[in-house]
Amino acid sequence: MFAYPPQTAFGKPVPKSRIYLHAVPSRRVKELFVSQLSEIVWAHKLSPETLHLPARPGVPEIQIFDLHLKTGVLDDEVLHAIDRAVPYPVFHRIRSEKGIAISAAFKRPSEADSSQWVVGARFTSAFSKPKHDELPLPAAIDLGHLYAALFAPLLPLPPRPGESLSAQVTRCEAYLRLRRQIDQLTARLHREKQFNRKVELNQQLKPLLAEIVRIQAV
Repeated sequence: MFAYPPQTAFGKPVPKSRIYLHAVPSRRVKELFVSQLSEIVWAHKLSPETLHLPARPGVPEIQIFDLHLKTGVLDDEVLHAIDRAVPYPVFHRIRSEKGIAISAAFKRPSEADSSQWVVGARFTSAFSKPKHDELPLPAAIDLGHLYAALFAPLLPLPPRPGESLSAQVTRCEAYLRLRRQIDQLTARLHREKQFNRKVELNQQLKPLLAEIVRIQAV
């Protein structure tokens, strides 16, 4: 978890109605907002003015939101709605009695309309208790590099040399998808009693295992 410099503090409560106005969530998602969230706070604003780092295409600012939970559960659809309502990259600090979890979806301006943002794959940490020795912000030459450095702890794979954050996120998505497929096939293999079916499942596993090794390679 990172310690954000005092000059980046914003500390403004965000009414749920403001999120509804910009994201237009369904009735069911609004009910999730009410049942799961007690408060949304726009905690920090990382911008050229607050950090003296230049903006970069796709990363004009980075926002830090604190989401205070009523329970230990927060649906991804709530996070997705907030991300659609905020036209900047956002990191969410999800706060509950279990501790704090960090969640972020990879965001980029739409190629068809730069005023619209595309909300991509989401990565969320486990809950952990707050620590007094939080890490300082990573050194960065601009907000684009800072965005990648803040994202790095959430990703399951390290970047390859020269790999963009977008490419790394795509590779991590593929890795997690393959991991789920492998886990499902492995569970079926362990349950299977028939030898012929075990052979078939092993044949299905082989290319997936080879592909996940390729994706993990740095």
